[in-house]
Amino acid sequence: MNTNFHLGHLIRQELEKQQRTVTWLAKAISSDRSNCYDIFERKYVSIEVLERVSRVLGRNFFKDLAEYMDSVVKNPT
Repeated sequence: MNTNFHLGHLIRQELEKQQRTVTWLAKAISSDRSNCYDIFERKYVSIEVLERVSRVLGRNFFKDLAEYMDSVVKNPT
């Protein structure tokens, strides 16, 4: 089981991959920079936040979460 799964880190990595700024993300999700930094530190985020971030970054983070959960179900340790 992958215990290193962390949605906030995945979001930050995708933001950096796209060479976008935290300020850009904050504006795109109608939030502020401090909240974005808080999101990066969260292992899990709310459905509402995940939907907004997925939409603006064009990445289905729900799929990432589903794949992780599938691995947990198949390999419960």
